[in-house]
Amino acid sequence: SPSLESDYEAAFGAPAVVNHSDPIYMAGFGNGREATDYNDRLWARGVVLDRGDSRVAIVSIDLIGYFKNEVDTIREMVSPSSEIDFVLVSSTHQHEGPDTLGLWGPNETTTGIDFDYLDFVNATVADCIDEASANLEKARIYYATANSAGLSLGLSSEDDGFGVADGKVLVGDDALAPATEGRIVDPTIATMQLTARKGSSLEVLATLVNFGSHPESLGSNNTLITSDFPHYLRERIEAEYGGLAIWMSGDLGVLQGPLDIDVEDPDTGMPAPRRTFRFAEVHGTQVAERAIEAIDAVRFGKNKRPSPKNGAPAPEISYATVDPVAIRLDNPYFRFFTAIGVLDIRRSLFTNGVPDDSVGFPFPPPFNEIPQSLGEDIQTEVSAVRIGKGAIAVVPTELDPQIGATYRTALVDATGAEHSFIAGLGNDQIGYQVPFEKFDPSCQDCAPFVLGGVPQVCPLFPDIDCSTVFQNNVGEDVSPKVTDAIHEAIDGL
Repeated sequence: SPSLESDYEAAFGAPAVVNHSDPIYMAGFGNGREATDYNDRLWARGVVLDRGDSRVAIVSIDLIGYFKNEVDTIREMVSPSSEIDFVLVSSTHQHEGPDTLGLWGPNETTTGIDFDYLDFVNATVADCIDEASANLEKARIYYATANSAGLSLGLSSEDDGFGVADGKVLVGDDALAPATEGRIVDPTIATMQLTARKGSSLEVLATLVNFGSHPESLGSNNTLITSDFPHYLRERIEAEYGGLAIWMSGDLGVLQGPLDIDVEDPDTGMPAPRRTFRFAEVHGTQVAERAIEAIDAVRFGKNKRPSPKNGAPAPEISYATVDPVAIRLDNPYFRFFTAIGVLDIRRSLFTNGVPDDSVGFPFPPPFNEIPQSLGEDIQTEVSAVRIGKGAIAVVPTELDPQIGATYRTALVDATGAEHSFIAGLGNDQIGYQVPFEKFDPSCQDCAPFVLGGVPQVCPLFPDIDCSTVFQNNVGEDVSPKVTDAIHEAIDGL
């Protein structure tokens, strides 16, 4: 932004591209959090993979989330000469960058979106894909999967030692995970590495690391723009291998994140202070080292796989997409924020498959002045991708790991893949996804009272769960619809 132009140049020693108006409202926590400086840059990082009959682009962007309508614009902007068959754009969901969804503006009823910035992001991601497509070279692919056990110290009751904490225990989770009192995390650190033969050695082109955790370790008081701990993971990966490091967030829903964990600072032997850049650096570096250990075991160690011979067949690349996936919009908060222009006004709701941007006042008095967008559904998409021994479930949600585990199983069973990835917030961001039977409708049922400022008058009060998991949730149909679609996509590989 204009006010941060000199700060950018001082931080990075490079000319700034002014692509956002003042101020930059930072997404992910509360309203009115204005950016004051930079710690590190935000990136669109990606690779294009081609085996002659299929060409796919995988891009990860350092943003809180990105709506499907903007991803579709990116697809339209990619040059036809790039010959891309499938585009995957996954948001890291970091909580320390510009608001690209709208919910975190100066106040609850004013959008935080700068549409010129969205246009810049769209062009940048399209350029990233075109540049990668124009520079294809022969490569080998390696996969490794590690476990995150031991990546945190387990000092607090919320921290079970997996480098990520489950901040929201749902009804019935204690029966699934009695040893952790219902806290469920996904310990999978999946890694894909691409190498190219350079003389007698292999040069690393790119390394992609996939793990399910909110990049929010700096917390709500931070005002420096940063990609959070993935920045330090990428730095460590690139210091080890060279090439391009890519972070892709996985099944990070139902409040999977690092806010309630402790990690040991190797310089002091003590826990790194929470909500600091030192914590982010230590945590990101340690996740990177776990991925490095796993990929090295495949390439050089006891689990070493023989290198493919020259002329060996390229790994199969296939993809399948279900688009559109229509999901009934039950959430009156989303309807309200859509009606008043807080959420991306370039995204439409749909009724009977037709865009419907109508607005009305359906609540009875005294709440009949609260506007609601009236379209019946949102339209999203769900995909699956197979790349040799790896397979990716692409979901538009913040996915509960207990659901993610079933998607991983389905990927492996259907494709024979040895390594499974979850591309969370993939090609859209529609909020949290929890199991159908564990969805709590109380906050949405009480929405007129909450929006009207009198939640205590709701007949359900005080038994209202307005945690972000249920307030930022399209509705109870999300998980059945996405699950049906992911199985259809997997069957289509």
